[in-house]
Parts: sequence; structure tokens; C-alpha cells
Amino acid sequence: MRIFLFIVGFILGLTIFLLGLSLLGDSLESVMGFRLRKILTRLTATKGRSVFAGLICTSLVQSSSAVGSTMVVLVDSGVLSLHQAFGIMLGANIGTTLTAQLLVFPLEKLAIPLIIMGLVLYFPLKRPNKGKATLALGAIFYGLTLTTSSLTPLLELPGIRNILFNLTDTSIEAIFFGVVLTSLVQSSSAVTGLVIRLIDLNQLSLFAGVGLALGSNIGTVITTLIASLGRGRASKATAYADLVFNLAGVLLVLPFFSYFLRFISLLSAEPERQVAHAHTVFNVVTALLAIPALDFLAKLAWWCAGKRKANKNT
Repeated sequence: MRIFLFIVGFILGLTIFLLGLSLLGDSLESVMGFRLRKILTRLTATKGRSVFAGLICTSLVQSSSAVGSTMVVLVDSGVLSLHQAFGIMLGANIGTTLTAQLLVFPLEKLAIPLIIMGLVLYFPLKRPNKGKATLALGAIFYGLTLTTSSLTPLLELPGIRNILFNLTDTSIEAIFFGVVLTSLVQSSSAVTGLVIRLIDLNQLSLFAGVGLALGSNIGTVITTLIASLGRGRASKATAYADLVFNLAGVLLVLPFFSYFLRFISLLSAEPERQVAHAHTVFNVVTALLAIPALDFLAKLAWWCAGKRKANKNT
């Protein structure tokens, strides 16, 4: 019965966290909606601008999956070219790491005050957008706190701990587990945030945590792939571009995984911050490496789509 209650608490906390992310994106988009659309349609003239636009959009919306899915639709409708969308998705991978950096702070102390502040702003002060944004931030913190507090007793069970350790025994296994977990949860922010809290509670090693965080970059592409189902060749190429980039980045780091961990350990003495920094450094470096190779990656994405490259939307 206790295990059932812990599982319910975990699911409830994860639901609150995901709803908080969605509410935060909606509230910020309602305030910045015109600017976001302007960024997407006008500030993508060069590769660098496209990446910057993706970074800004995802920093506001806090969902690289949402941005990737939007790119699929915009490319399919001819609003953006594959190159423009690909650049935006590179920036989106960087922008989504803001959540990981934010979640390093003491969530349990901030959650309730933010929720109360959001309710006050929304109702008595009649500031709905600011109220929703503040309430959403509190919900994100509270949801993740509830998730980890529910999961911790389960991880104390020898069987559960053995399963977790066995699934993250090597870097490949940890990355693969991160892919599977993020595919199920559909949020790399949720997975990375959970990893940070588990490391903070000494329930997960840094080695496994970084592997899970890297795997979450691949797992989050599932949403983009689903969004491309039933659409044209250009939209499928957009989804494949996202997959190729994230998969190539992880494969590039994999042979140097131990050296990557050593470098990250120089940036902070706190393991939970090291995971957040690893997530950020990985996405920034891979995006910078991908910009010069964007043309090649776009051609590879077209090839993966199974058709010859068309003149339109390229």
C-alpha cells in the first residue's frame, strides 16, 4: 500500500511539473506572442540568427519539444525553410537547459511562496499573465519536489536501487535509459530536473546522472517525430534533422565521456550543478559545431526522409 501511495505521489508530482511548464509557456507566449512570431519569421536570415531565435523562444516557452513540433508545422506549411527551422532547433536545445540551471536552487523553499504570490497577482491584483507565470514557476518547483520526495523512499528498496544501478552501470546504458525515460515522459526538462534532485539526495551517481541527461536530448525528439507523422517530405526532414543532430552529438561525446566528466567537475564542486553544467555545455558545444555543418546535416536529413531533395522549403 505504501508503495502504491509513493507511485501516486510520483505521478501527481510529475503531472504538476508538466502542467507548470505548459502554463509557464502559455503565459509567456501570451505576453511575448507577437515578438515570438516576429523572431520566427524575420530573424532567421542567417544561421547564427536562427540559432539565437531558437534560444530565445525556448528560453521563454521552456519546451524544446514544443519548438521542434512547431518547426515541423511551419516547414510543412512553407513559412520556414528546413535550414531556418534546423537553426532554430539548434538554439532550442540550448534554451531548454535554462530549466536545469534553475532547478539547482532549493525548490522546496521557493515553491509555496511563488504559488501564493502567483495567486495574489492573478486574483486581487488583476495581473493574470504575471500571476500565471509566477504560479507556473511555483508549480514547477512544487511538482518536482513532490516527485523526488515520493521517489526517494522507493529508491531505498534494494530491488529498485539494483534496477536503477544496473540500468546506469555504463555510459551507454545510462544514455539509453535516458532516451527511454524521456520518450515516456516527453520532457527532457522533467528528466534532467529529476536527475538533479536525485543526485542532490545522493540517490544517483554523477556518472549515471550525466548519462541520463545526455540521453534525454535524444528522447525528447520523439515528440518532433510524432508531429511529422502524416505530413509532407519537408516536415519529415525537419524531424529527422532534429534526430540526426542530437544523436550525432551524443555519439561524438560518448568516446570521451570520462574526459567530459572531468572537465565538468572543474566547473563546480557540487554534483547537482555539475549535471546542469554538463547539460548546458553539451548543447552549446554541439550547436556551435553543427552550425558550420548545417548544410550537410540538412542534406542528410533529406536523405533520411527517403526522397530526393526538393527545391521548395530547403
